[in-house]
Amino acid sequence: MSNSLKRLEIRLKEREDEYICYKQFYILVGTFNVNNRQAPANILLKEWFYKVTYNNEENKQMYIPDIIAVGFQEIDTSGGAYIYDDKRKEDEWEYMVRKTIKSCYEKNNEENIKFKLLNRVRLMGILLFVYVRSTHISKCTLISRSSVPTGFMGIAGNKGGVGIRFRFYETDICFVNSHFASGDGQTQRRNDDYQTVESRMAFTDGPTYSIKDYFWYTPTTAESSAPNPQNSSFPSQWWKISDHDIIFWCGDMNYRISQPNEQVRKAISELSTVPLQEKDQLRCEMKLDHVFTGYYEPTINFLPTYKFDINTDNYDTSEKLRTPSWTDRILYRSKRLKVLNDNQNELETIQTINYSCATNIKFSDHRPVSGLYLVVIKYECDEKLSNRIREELIRESDRIENELIPAIEVNPRPPQIIFNHIRYLDKPNYSLIIKNIGECTCVCTIVPSSISTSFQYLTFSPNPPYTININQEQHINISFDAKTNIKQISDILILHVENGADTFITLDITLDNGPFSLSLDEYPSTFYDNENKKYIYTNDNKFHSEHIIEMINDPPIIFISLIDCLRERNDVNLLFIFNNDIQDSLDLIPIRNQIYENNYDFINYSTPEIFMILLHLLQSLPQPLISYEIQDKMFLNTKEYFLRQDDMTKAVSIIVERLKTKERNLFFRFLILLKKCWPTKEQIQKSNEEYGNIFNIAIDILALSILHEHLDRNQRHAFILACLNEEKKN
Repeated sequence: MSNSLKRLEIRLKEREDEYICYKQFYILVGTFNVNNRQAPANILLKEWFYKVTYNNEENKQMYIPDIIAVGFQEIDTSGGAYIYDDKRKEDEWEYMVRKTIKSCYEKNNEENIKFKLLNRVRLMGILLFVYVRSTHISKCTLISRSSVPTGFMGIAGNKGGVGIRFRFYETDICFVNSHFASGDGQTQRRNDDYQTVESRMAFTDGPTYSIKDYFWYTPTTAESSAPNPQNSSFPSQWWKISDHDIIFWCGDMNYRISQPNEQVRKAISELSTVPLQEKDQLRCEMKLDHVFTGYYEPTINFLPTYKFDINTDNYDTSEKLRTPSWTDRILYRSKRLKVLNDNQNELETIQTINYSCATNIKFSDHRPVSGLYLVVIKYECDEKLSNRIREELIRESDRIENELIPAIEVNPRPPQIIFNHIRYLDKPNYSLIIKNIGECTCVCTIVPSSISTSFQYLTFSPNPPYTININQEQHINISFDAKTNIKQISDILILHVENGADTFITLDITLDNGPFSLSLDEYPSTFYDNENKKYIYTNDNKFHSEHIIEMINDPPIIFISLIDCLRERNDVNLLFIFNNDIQDSLDLIPIRNQIYENNYDFINYSTPEIFMILLHLLQSLPQPLISYEIQDKMFLNTKEYFLRQDDMTKAVSIIVERLKTKERNLFFRFLILLKKCWPTKEQIQKSNEEYGNIFNIAIDILALSILHEHLDRNQRHAFILACLNEEKKN
């Protein structure tokens, strides 16, 4: 679509009150972290829905929602479900929600109201259902779903977000359900999780593509590697979250109350929660425009929803004694705050009817939260009037374009993003200020200038597009985060101004990945002191003693040092290492810096730090430990060894024989380490009950460390388990 057509559509949309007929509908949104606990069979979740849809309990008046969106977190942390993408748990929860809806709104209803499941989407433990009254189902079009992981190392789906979008009559609606990083002091990580989900979640009416493709669905040359819209399989439309008319964002956002635990509990006991809301991390971050810009949340009139002792009204009495917090939230946003109805009266686009939590549903350590909203929907379009206004706007377009040409000033000038000597795990930032110096409001966005992978490594806060009023400024923070073997990135970004002149931003990044981008053969040789029976933990190759032997078949000394250090310890516990709180508190920069200095004495570092930096080294190999070629031959070109777990065990034996000697030695060293820290069935069961899906996340990350992302998730999981079975037999 050309710029002139885009401007025409924008101006036409600004006048939609003249040709659109509006109607109000009720939307119910719920969020519940179920802590891997299935609802007891003898109860329904009626209070969760009833509490916000009852108008008056005495008169039994009730609002019947037209749309119901239900988000769950931590629905399943059992090993089998995660390893094989088992859908039984989500089916069980869908059945539970379906029964609850029927009991609340369909049973003995004179209007014969029925609901249908429009769509559902799951990312590990994060699950979202959207139901629509059957009378509206034919008016739901352009339905799509998406998911974005933000968990361990940026790839695990234990944290992240899922979304469902659709067009309801003439209104584009989006529901997002998310689960952000935990921990009292992890506000910035939660902000980062939000930015990642907001910037990377994309919906399409065709096949699913990456966020990079979102910017490049316009026509391309035949030689281009970008998606070609002339291809019938390519989607005709894309949406980001911010593109929708109405957005509801719910989930366990994990923001805490920044007050001492004792003060929080005292205030709760006195029912004095207003001062606590002033210290609520989410509201504080929203006021600073760090997250959820343009979103709203009504006043919270319920007590903190986390953390409770199971089946009680008592806040956490365990050893950790968590500070009570409002972790479970529902926010909303609309493109227009108000519209004009047929009588030219203003209507709020979204009105909160009720916002509450279900205090009597106690089988989880969270309380479920729900909200009922009266939402203005674009119900019908007068096409004749719309076309008449369109023709009028076309006649005016030339005059308007000449009179209103946006102009901006950019600082620093010229804008140059230069990051030198960026080390692995570094996240450098660049600040940009855009000032509107023109005579009209301007709309800007930042896009790549070519088909390039570099753009996907950048995160913008706040996310584009930016609407800047006359004489106002927009501050933008651009951060770079990439785990890539590329040493130099040179590119040009375009600061695009609608109906105005573009500004070019140069991007010049020099990466110093140190050992994190080397293949095993590129590392310095490994030496062994035969007299003292120990490896030499240094990269200094100038050895003259006859007792010093070059071990040409051994893996690089950095791997040996890390693995040996872990094997000598008694606290190498896989479930402890991958605990959410431990992972959220890790700082790997000091140990990374020491590795860059070729100092391989890791005695002063914690076991989780050593273990995780080892996984980073494995994942940063240009070729995974099990090469792509071997993976293709064993799994992609034949299914001979992937029929049962026993078959996978046979495949492991064949794969080991095909490995080069150095890779095989490192592979066995790593498996021996895993055997040492592998939990028992009893430990796994206890962990699932207390902490959630730690074991499954561990399997996910370990498999990715050995195989990278070449195989599908089921194959990776089966392979790592077969490896350990193979190891135990030897």
